[in-house]
Amino acid sequence: MTPSWPSGGFSEVGELQLKGKSEPVTAWRALRVVAQRRGVGRSEALEAPFVGRAEELRLMKDLLAATEREHRARLLSVMGVPGIGKTRLVWEFAKYTDGLVEPVHWHEGRSPAYGDGITFWALGEMVRMRAGIGESEEPGSSRAKLSACVAEFVADERDRRWVGASLAHLLGIGEAPPGDRNELFSAWRSFFEAVADTATTVMVFEDLQWADAGLIDFVESILEWSSNHPILVVTLARPELLDSRPAWGAGQHSFAALHLEPLSETEMGDLLHGLVEGVPDEVVEAVRARSEGVPLYGVETVRMLVDRGVLVREDGSYRLVGELGSLQIPDTLHALVAARLDALSPEERSLLQDAAVVGRTFPTEALAALHGGETAASLEPELRDLVRKEFLYLETAPRSPQRGQHGFVQGIIAEVAAATLARHDRSAKHLAVARHLESLGDEELTGLVAAHYVEAQRAAPETEATEIAVGAREWLSRAGKRALSLGSPEQALAFFEQALEMTPAGPEHALLLEAAGEAGGRAMAYEKAMARLEEAIAYYDAAGDHDAAGRATAALARALGGLDRYSEAIERVERAFEALGDEGEERVRAGLACELTVAHANSGSPARALEWSETALVLAEQLDDIALVAQTIVSKSYALYNLGRHLEAVILARGHVALAEAAGSLRDLALAQSLLGLLVFEENPRESLFATMEAADLARRAGDRLLEMWKLGDTAEGSLFLGDWGRARTAIAELEEREPTSVRRVTLPIRKAMLAALTGESATAAAALKEAGEQVAASSEFLAARTTYLVDRSLVSLAAGDLDAAQREAGDAVALEPAGTNSRHALAIRARACLWLRDTVGVQEALLAMRPFRGRWMTAERLTMEAGLAALEGRVQEAAETYRKAVEAWRALDCTLDLALCELDRVLLLGPDHPDATMAKEARDIFTELGAKPFLERLNHAARLEQVPD
Repeated sequence: MTPSWPSGGFSEVGELQLKGKSEPVTAWRALRVVAQRRGVGRSEALEAPFVGRAEELRLMKDLLAATEREHRARLLSVMGVPGIGKTRLVWEFAKYTDGLVEPVHWHEGRSPAYGDGITFWALGEMVRMRAGIGESEEPGSSRAKLSACVAEFVADERDRRWVGASLAHLLGIGEAPPGDRNELFSAWRSFFEAVADTATTVMVFEDLQWADAGLIDFVESILEWSSNHPILVVTLARPELLDSRPAWGAGQHSFAALHLEPLSETEMGDLLHGLVEGVPDEVVEAVRARSEGVPLYGVETVRMLVDRGVLVREDGSYRLVGELGSLQIPDTLHALVAARLDALSPEERSLLQDAAVVGRTFPTEALAALHGGETAASLEPELRDLVRKEFLYLETAPRSPQRGQHGFVQGIIAEVAAATLARHDRSAKHLAVARHLESLGDEELTGLVAAHYVEAQRAAPETEATEIAVGAREWLSRAGKRALSLGSPEQALAFFEQALEMTPAGPEHALLLEAAGEAGGRAMAYEKAMARLEEAIAYYDAAGDHDAAGRATAALARALGGLDRYSEAIERVERAFEALGDEGEERVRAGLACELTVAHANSGSPARALEWSETALVLAEQLDDIALVAQTIVSKSYALYNLGRHLEAVILARGHVALAEAAGSLRDLALAQSLLGLLVFEENPRESLFATMEAADLARRAGDRLLEMWKLGDTAEGSLFLGDWGRARTAIAELEEREPTSVRRVTLPIRKAMLAALTGESATAAAALKEAGEQVAASSEFLAARTTYLVDRSLVSLAAGDLDAAQREAGDAVALEPAGTNSRHALAIRARACLWLRDTVGVQEALLAMRPFRGRWMTAERLTMEAGLAALEGRVQEAAETYRKAVEAWRALDCTLDLALCELDRVLLLGPDHPDATMAKEARDIFTELGAKPFLERLNHAARLEQVPD
């Protein structure tokens, strides 16, 4: 039986006699929502019935409710072929959210089809929507609206400046703020987190298959970093997305996927009957047979019949008024759309073709510039006709940045219209659009200008392609630089690679190779980066341009450092620096000297690092390059410390913190606090721990996940040494939640092994150590990773009672870095293992090695070991007195584990009958509270014996 669908959004229920009314009143029942509040989004075109997607819409509603209820971010990926109903599903969802009692902040953004993804375009649209900024609004007004919007949602003044600057750069109305990609991501997320703190927030990313890699990374980052905020991210994409992101959604928490399947025959029939009153069964069957369940095919068939005058609109639906005759329906959706376009007048078809070249949505001014030089006003009648014929729509949503612009009803109409252009015409039109957009001077449009130049060059005849390529290369280069400044190095690399394809060998080609290498390095595509940079260096060397070769070599060194190939980096950079000589460009020499400082410091050559730091800092000051000064100071401080100049290193590190605070970059401040935490331990272990924790928090806010994971690992280590094992467990748990990067693969098992060993879980500790050792072996030139592993391994051995191994492993760490940050604990562990072995020579050697270290912690450590040595040598009274001083020193420092270990030493070496041994109850309480089972057992064993065990 053919279903009877009501026309419009209401059905008449007859006349009702209402109280207070003398005459009957005709009543209507609302059947469906046709627009948002105040009529937003309502279309003059007939909306097809929403069929076959009730379960999908219910899932979206449930996810929204769960997002609000649990205050947790979620990602819903909606995927399907063109015309399957992705946009319609989201439209129904938008109307639902608009009708809820509780407010929902709605954001939409689309990635343009041209240019393989214009950098962060969709995200920029969302910010404009929230701030009420139009796409063509002038910069002054845009900045004012953005500032007001940020002030509305972001409470803290400092965060407001940080977020506002990052959003302004995103929209092309502000300079790039300090910091890198991660910090930009963090600022953008912070804005939407602040919005979500006022009401549940929905972010809809359309056409994600065309998005740049950076935008997709940003979408994924929301799930990881903004997980505790009520943000529902919805992405719409064609299956092609999986070609570039095969693992899309894999491993993501709170991820759900919808693959929209074709409608059933019944559902397609319902859709057609809902659109057309009395549609013949043969029409329904013909559409069913060809549509393959794609609802847009049915809608376009109806539109085709309307175009032919066979159907007319009447009372909210379509009615058959003419003879169908021998109905010929094209076999595919593309062919069907093409048939509709063919039925238009030549002028209408030409206008649609031009519009398709401009974009999925377009301002009338841009279309007028392309369409025969007509004015925007002269095109309005034809545009209204195309809206009436349901090829285009007029955007009327108050918050939309495209308000007042026209757009294609379906993206596939734009695709087919553009494809019908002759190749030469397509080239000319893309070139015209590029030059029009170029004339606007809008930084945000850089990638779009480049994309139109590329399309024009690809479609141009060979005689014209070379000339167009000049403009294409210029704008691709600019687009690449903007993508880098926005934190999308993958997209920047794609732009530079495109430019390389159309650039002949020569200086310009070499510059593009260098830019591609820099982008590849930032994207951690180190091998590709090195290949491009080697090509550039070879060209510069052949041309005798030592400055350019040195500049590229500095970038090469960064890529080599990313692979822990420091010795190779040192060799290449020193050779480049020598080739420059004293006449070389100062900025290039400074950059090379800085890279040598970093490489030498990280690979265990502190003296050489210090030498090169002096060269780099002198040049950087002359250039007034604060960023280069700060970068060099980090490695210089580390080198000074490893040379035993600890006070000087700490003073420099404190200055670096002040410098970073003034610069305003969260990541720089995180690096500065990280360095300070490493260097101040000897004087104040608690300050060291708090600086490390602050560095982890700053790194998290700055979006630097690698630095955050290092600092979480250091927090766990410092907390274990200080006896704050609850904090250590928390840091380890946070590390376990992070993605399995190389840092996590090294740091996490080491910290887990330490905790397991200290609590007596020897088998767990052994397994974790083995895993960590395999990872450290892969970083053989990164000295800090090797010494950290050896120190923590020696502590595991000490806890397990393998004293020979403990003193050997700790000794190996000291040998690698005699005065380094990891040697402090290595010396303490080695000395204690020798004490417990009654090895006086080993203790004496350890004490001698402690001389370069200063500070209250090392003073307490030295007192502890001197007391033990005195006991071993029979100077009991001196030992007892020195132990008392050591205990008080540990208590003053609030180092509970060290305090308990000192008490354990006293019982072991003075014997359980010594009067001071009765004070070991404090150590027993500490070990019991911590769960330090191995040390507790050793203490209890020693206290029961009359003499010190062998």
